Amino acid sequence: MAESLKIEDKELEQFRKSQRRKDIIKNITIVFLLILLALTFFSRTIMNYTLPQVATHVVAQGEVSPRIRGQGTAEVDDPYNVMMAQSRQIKRVAVRVDQKVKRGDVLYYLEDNESEDLRTARQELASLQSDYTKKLFDGSLSDDDITRLRAGNYRSDDQMQAELGSANRRLESATKEAAAAKAALDKLAASTDTSGGGTPATASTGTISGGDELDEEDEEDVDPSPSSDDGGSSKKKSKAERDLEKATNRNIDAEAELEIAKSLQEKVVNSISSELELKSLQNQITLAQAKVTKLEDENIGATIVSPVDGTVINLSYSSGETAAADSSAAIIRIDGKKLTVSFSVTKEQAQKLQVGDEAEPQNYWEYDDDFKAVLRQITADSSDPQNSRLLKFEIDSAAVSAGDNVQLQIAESSKTYDLVVPNSAVRNDSNGTFVLVLKTRQSPLGNRYIVSRESVKVLAKDDTNSAISGAIGAYTYVITTSTRAVSSGDQVRLAEEEEAEE
Repeated sequence: MAESLKIEDKELEQFRKSQRRKDIIKNITIVFLLILLALTFFSRTIMNYTLPQVATHVVAQGEVSPRIRGQGTAEVDDPYNVMMAQSRQIKRVAVRVDQKVKRGDVLYYLEDNESEDLRTARQELASLQSDYTKKLFDGSLSDDDITRLRAGNYRSDDQMQAELGSANRRLESATKEAAAAKAALDKLAASTDTSGGGTPATASTGTISGGDELDEEDEEDVDPSPSSDDGGSSKKKSKAERDLEKATNRNIDAEAELEIAKSLQEKVVNSISSELELKSLQNQITLAQAKVTKLEDENIGATIVSPVDGTVINLSYSSGETAAADSSAAIIRIDGKKLTVSFSVTKEQAQKLQVGDEAEPQNYWEYDDDFKAVLRQITADSSDPQNSRLLKFEIDSAAVSAGDNVQLQIAESSKTYDLVVPNSAVRNDSNGTFVLVLKTRQSPLGNRYIVSRESVKVLAKDDTNSAISGAIGAYTYVITTSTRAVSSGDQVRLAEEEEAEE
């Protein structure tokens, strides 16, 4: 009996041990399952904390209103430049910038001292007068010509042409006669040498072929000797000599006349040339004298006055400064003239505008409500006439003065497009323009959001939105911002407010 109880106790103990072992395994299994369940439950939340957060916007139809922007300096349209007639020292400035002036109002008072321009003008006049005197007595003119020119009697062009023509004709005639006399002399000399075989006598020496020297009277008394057998050849030689003498004399006279004609023609040419030069100098002297007289009249107690009614927009000089001749002393905006601003745009932008379109300031808060800018002119930009156009706006605003920098913007016509996204959704890199599209994938743990790159083309753009075209459709979600850089294939999480909405 006792042994039976011992056996039962041992079996009970073994059962209990077995039961405890099963409980431990069960508990371990339960804990493992609980841990697995907890990991499964919190896996999405844990993963989300490691992913970049993005904000999205749905692609939809909308309007885009592009704006053309530019800036330029406000300038007076056709301002009046008040010029300095001569170099003068400024004694006092009588007006200020932006002051209204009437025609005749004094702008500057000038010092009474002689100007540099007047001194220079007097020197130029004296130099011209000296040149005139030197030319008058340089020996190219006769005494009669000098007397006539000093009295101011200059020959007319017709008179000079007639005198030169007469001298030229005399020279031409003398040249022809000299040539003819020389030819006749050469011909006669050649025939005499051929017939007589000796050296012919010349009129200048009276030499006979035999070598004796005779006067003309003695030459005529010479009869052939009765004993001579030349059959009267001596008589023939005497006649040849007389003919040769006549030809020689003719040649001498022709050459003398030619020299006289040349000298006369040269004298006439020099006389005309000198007279023309003197006439030119006299004209220069007259102009120089008039300039000196004018500068003398302006030099003492002079002022610079406004020639028009308007507003002074620039003063070039201050008291004590020396104003240069032919420089701008002041610029006056004539009453009724507007301020203008110009800037360059592309040819394509200009084609979307029309003269008369109104623009508004980019920094509108700096101007009053009366600001108005109207497009008045569209012209080719001289710096790039093929691709650029210059827009000229007329500005009407009390807050704008000449010289101010004005920033303008003008809206193009609005247009509706099928695919419109915020500007922040459009990106660019070396491969082109693209948007990042958000795609949804389902998983046992819930939805996953994957980034996909899609190439697009921007059709139009304004300050807020861009119209695009590409392989995407309406109601597609595009990424606008992200907490860190993302690229195609990345998994991301949505912004908190979007998740809340879901």
